[in-house]
Amino acid sequence: MKLMAGRQYKNDLSDVVGILLEQQNNGKKIHLDDIKRVADELYGGYDKIPESSRIFIEATYQNLDLEELYKKIREEERQNKDILLEFQDHYPEVLNGDNLADILKAAKARKNAAFPPLDAYADHNV
Repeated sequence: MKLMAGRQYKNDLSDVVGILLEQQNNGKKIHLDDIKRVADELYGGYDKIPESSRIFIEATYQNLDLEELYKKIREEERQNKDILLEFQDHYPEVLNGDNLADILKAAKARKNAAFPPLDAYADHNV
């Protein structure tokens, strides 16, 4: 189950949204209760899925435009992969499964600090 892995640098999260979107478009909408039931059957409880994945899927069900959400998540996954590949090029043999999420978080925070969002300049008449 993609939610169990929840990798932000692969296509796990976009795959989840893509499946929800495809099923919705085919008139076979998957409800959050369906996901919780399957998690109970496969893993012994919905709470066994990582918290980040539970937050993600619950937020997904709050989103009315799954197609737009899918596009945004795919782009973020692509960017995350690029960030990690660049890190790996600069620091070979440092990146591993234990530190990957922390490195990605730190690299994204550093990138965002270097390039603040455009609305950060709203009060500066730029």
